[in-house]
Amino acid sequence: KATKATKATKASYLISEFQPNPTGLLQDSQKIELSGPPNTAFEGCIWSVEADGLATEEGAAAAATSFGMVNRINSVWGTFDANGLLAVTIPELENPSFTLFLSQSCPTGNVNINDNTAALLAAVQTIYDSIGVPDSVADANNLPLIRTTLDNPPGTDLGYIGGQPKLVFRDSSSGALYQVDDQGSASPSSVFDAHGTQMAVAEFDPDPRQTSFGVINPTRFSAMADIVGDPHIHTLDGGHYTLLREGSFLVWHFGLPQPHVDWQIFAHYAGRQSFTKGLLLVDTSGSEPSSMEITSERCEWQTQSNSKKWSSEVPEVLLSGPSSRMQLVGNKNRNRIELFIADEKVATLKVLCRQGRHIDMKLYMTNQKWRPFVSGELKGQKGQKDKPSSNSSMLQLATREDQEFEVKKAWAELGGSPRAQEYLQMFDENGHDVGLSELCDAQGQADAKALCQKHLGTAAHSSYFEECIYDVCSGAGEVAAEMAAEMLKF
Repeated sequence: KATKATKATKASYLISEFQPNPTGLLQDSQKIELSGPPNTAFEGCIWSVEADGLATEEGAAAAATSFGMVNRINSVWGTFDANGLLAVTIPELENPSFTLFLSQSCPTGNVNINDNTAALLAAVQTIYDSIGVPDSVADANNLPLIRTTLDNPPGTDLGYIGGQPKLVFRDSSSGALYQVDDQGSASPSSVFDAHGTQMAVAEFDPDPRQTSFGVINPTRFSAMADIVGDPHIHTLDGGHYTLLREGSFLVWHFGLPQPHVDWQIFAHYAGRQSFTKGLLLVDTSGSEPSSMEITSERCEWQTQSNSKKWSSEVPEVLLSGPSSRMQLVGNKNRNRIELFIADEKVATLKVLCRQGRHIDMKLYMTNQKWRPFVSGELKGQKGQKDKPSSNSSMLQLATREDQEFEVKKAWAELGGSPRAQEYLQMFDENGHDVGLSELCDAQGQADAKALCQKHLGTAAHSSYFEECIYDVCSGAGEVAAEMAAEMLKF
């Protein structure tokens, strides 16, 4: 599987796109695309370290002249364009396996990284980014040794995909790395994520199997978005931010003109920590609307169909329009709602509710073709996403107010029940903002970090980890960490 370094970059320079072995034949040169601040000049160095030939009982001699050797060194320079892209030309890289580095300065020569590591690191100064590319399972396991030897620079070691990738690129929206395999003329190429998991080509726009040096890379319409904690919103375009406002908001709207399908999901954020206290699903596809709601008061779904009374007797299938339906699967605390058009599943909503505390939710969409029909907080805003700074701490989470998605109507006017409206109003009247600095000193931050590490484990270098620390430190306690961890597995 792919492994990530533990240190963050000191500047926003990244390797954006390259071909590890452009044609399978030796060429004079190749292009590598970098990303950085738009309209700024750049000078740096691209170099690679050999990952083949690690010592074994049979191959110790090969390791002495191969594994760990710096075998390509190229000074590069230029100006990032208005999109923050710079395509540079260098002599062709040696075939994988290797780790490719982007740094402030160049190594002094073709040395082995194990011989004088301190001198090498001093020579290159800042390492901005690095990508490890394996051509075998064994080499995939060896790549982390290069990273640890060089003091864990920022970057990613790719998972093995059955051969050398012919193309590696970053998603233009989320920054996630993807790799394209090389099937030659036998069959169309496939796309894999950094871990080596195959992705559906149809989820990308444009086709990710072609190079795009000097123009914006393809982006994947993510299958997942979620709202966790206070509330931290992860969008379908790969963005993530913390909402600063309380009240009712349009989380997700799906509107299809033909056949007519209209689904809306509203959330109410309230309390001292503005956690999700209520969710409301409204289906107006048919002549009579249908609604489903859940609040943290009882963590039980209530339904209303055809303007009848609210009921806790939730049918397995709610039929609304002639072509759409909502289907509920799950138990009291963990629920899954599947949304269909005819027999095709469009989306799945997963809800985790802890009575007396709050609600977390996760939304999966099945296909990029539905993207034009989506709006609301979870859609995201490509090109305008807020992200933590590269050395972010919990005090530097990206934030928004989402005023364009706030709805001023009362909960019952949106389609919710009078009982839920009364419950949510109680939080609105008693809630008040408390700054993080007022609640959590340095020791408190350290304790929160340890607690989140305990529950989130492998997510300890993700935005979810930062958000968990924020919630625990804000007074939400261990329950917030437990629910965040459970939601990631849900």
